[in-house]
Amino acid sequence: MPLIDADAPPSTNDTHYVVYFASGEPSWCPDCRNALPALQSVFGAESAPSAYVVRAGTREEWKGNPNNKWRNAPYNVDGLPTIVRVENGKEIARLGDVEGQEESALRKLTA
Repeated sequence: MPLIDADAPPSTNDTHYVVYFASGEPSWCPDCRNALPALQSVFGAESAPSAYVVRAGTREEWKGNPNNKWRNAPYNVDGLPTIVRVENGKEIARLGDVEGQEESALRKLTA
């Protein structure tokens, strides 16, 4: 299934992925821009698992802002992009901004 834009992570119990990503087209975040080919390769096909893209904000809303809602519980995102695997409503694995740019790490997360 293609990457799905979402305002917030879904509250379903099915296995899905949440991609916390910088806002903007193109994104202001170089790590997010670098991650796009790997994300599209892993999640872009119709047969791929569901991945919901949640925009964490503009550069001003994200950088140096400890009050950004995605930085705090229950999300606890500290870098962009962050990819989270959710099963039965619970986070079971997470890739940070460095690993989230690597197709091999994304494929391992979805295996």
